[in-house]
Amino acid sequence: MGLRSGGRTKYEKRENSGIMCNGLTLARHVLMRREYTRKYPELVDRGGYRGRFKFDDYLEELDMTVGEALLSPTRFFAPVVLRILKKVGRGVKAMVHNTGGGLTKSLRMGRNVVYVKDQLPEPDPLFSLIQKEGRVRWEEMYQVFNMGIGFELVVDPEEAEEVIRISERFGLGAKVIGRCEKGKGGNRVIVKGERGKFEYG
Repeated sequence: MGLRSGGRTKYEKRENSGIMCNGLTLARHVLMRREYTRKYPELVDRGGYRGRFKFDDYLEELDMTVGEALLSPTRFFAPVVLRILKKVGRGVKAMVHNTGGGLTKSLRMGRNVVYVKDQLPEPDPLFSLIQKEGRVRWEEMYQVFNMGIGFELVVDPEEAEEVIRISERFGLGAKVIGRCEKGKGGNRVIVKGERGKFEYG
């Protein structure tokens, strides 16, 4: 199950771009103009900023400024997850907050599990913008960014609808994003969709 990172829940004050706290260095470098390299040298790597946007540029596809998108707070999933645990209980087998490692963070859960993620939603617009502007390979995008899925739960299949219902009561998008299969020789993540098939592990 995947819980969305973007949008606005009922307990949040404003829209969220979905970036949370993973991949911010890469995002800044491919989006922000070179002038910020001179202005804030302590924030850049050797290549410097190479994008075409200013901090206060409003982008229609984001419905916010570039600065607002990059500074969107990391979503706090606790209210939703606590309710899910209360209702579903032992039906929840594993959970992971997708910060640091993007959609590959689930590699750290369990043993000899293949996480097949083949029903992912369309990424939030900010991720498509980063990919396009930086010409970042999709394989790297899924490894660095949450791509719209901020929190994952492994649940018994019969509990999926309940997880969706609970999430929607909070104004949070949720959906089945794939399945778990038995593997050998360690964990793997397989991301499959219209952008290709990528394997990690």
